[in-house]
Amino acid sequence: MSDSTTENMVDFGLFTYGREYYESAQILKENHVTSNSYYILLALAIECFLKSIRTTVMWNGSVANKVQHTKNVHDLAKIYHKITVNYPEDAAWLEQKYAEQFQRSLKADIELNKDVFTLRRYPYSNKGEIPKIPLPQTREELLYGMQYKNDIAVYEKHLEDVAQFFYDTLSPHFS
Repeated sequence: MSDSTTENMVDFGLFTYGREYYESAQILKENHVTSNSYYILLALAIECFLKSIRTTVMWNGSVANKVQHTKNVHDLAKIYHKITVNYPEDAAWLEQKYAEQFQRSLKADIELNKDVFTLRRYPYSNKGEIPKIPLPQTREELLYGMQYKNDIAVYEKHLEDVAQFFYDTLSPHFS
């Protein structure tokens, strides 16, 4: 049982892990390693950053004994959706700042890479199927790219932008 609770705009522990994953990913990129480990680190960073937003700490006297945050989910879109439902003003602010910086929707960019951690951490699906990248077939797909409907697609630029955005946006809370 806790004596009291405190509300955190950004949780230090979750943010710190997110920052470490993000900075580790940057070291990989500087060394021209942009593959599964890079993608997974970026996705984990985003997951920690999202889960760090609006946490509740439960205290027993002067000792913190529990942090309440989004649990049991790695789907980035589901985590972000909880923020939009529970803290719509925060979500609107994040969406606006992201759009100003990247001229895209934060929600849409998160949706594109929502399952990178879950689907890229092993070489096969949980059913053992070998994923395949489809080849562009139409003029539009050739000119503008395609949205993949398989387990191995990573929208690298969008993943990098979302991770950088949360890193830059949340960092001032701890500088």
